[in-house]
Amino acid sequence: MIQKSRKDYSKKIGDDTEDLFVSACTKLGYACTKTNASTDMFDHIDFYIDRPSGRTSVDVKGKNTIDSIWVEFKNVKGKDGWLYGKAQYIAFDMPELNGFVMVGRNELKDRCEQIIEKVFVSKSEAIRKLYTRDGRMDVIAQIELNDIKDLKSYRLIKY
Repeated sequence: MIQKSRKDYSKKIGDDTEDLFVSACTKLGYACTKTNASTDMFDHIDFYIDRPSGRTSVDVKGKNTIDSIWVEFKNVKGKDGWLYGKAQYIAFDMPELNGFVMVGRNELKDRCEQIIEKVFVSKSEAIRKLYTRDGRMDVIAQIELNDIKDLKSYRLIKY
């Protein structure tokens, strides 16, 4: 079981990341609408972004680095993870780049399915390999920014 202090810390990080995302989008003239708890949890959509080209759904992911981006195939309950959610885009907070890297979720899912070896390893070995945490049913893997920089949908939104 996760300690309350860890949950509180994770929630604060998530809230701060989402606030930063809204600010970055607002600077571009985009309106952001936060989804309800159900849409966030079950559809893996944090925001709807209204742009001149139309409305886009986005799932925002915090605490990433150029060398460490975690992707989720299965969640902690063993259900489809956010790679298989309904968001059109995933926005990875990248403090090293002073912005959010946005990629199409389907394109990211396809890339991850191609490059991640279907073998379970320890956390320290999880680069492009599967990992599951003790006592959970999640299936996650670690990729690097270079693994997705060439995706057609790749875009950097500065803070």
